[in-house]
Amino acid sequence: MKTQGKLLYCNETDRWQIHEAYDKPISLHCGECFEIEVEKTYLSCRIEWDSEWYVIFSSARFRLHPRTNYRVRGI
Repeated sequence: MKTQGKLLYCNETDRWQIHEAYDKPISLHCGECFEIEVEKTYLSCRIEWDSEWYVIFSSARFRLHPRTNYRVRGI
């Protein structure tokens, strides 16, 4: 089974972090890959930064909203 957790934004570090998967939150960096839940289906993606954080799916970009948490796995 793949490791699962929540993707939450951290204002202090200006990074997205994985919570509940390990003993402490893990900060993500550009280029890291994982799966994010979209309407009860997990899709492979990669996190990136331009002027804001977003994830890239095979053919689309999705802006991550700092006040939203996302279910993720494969991290």
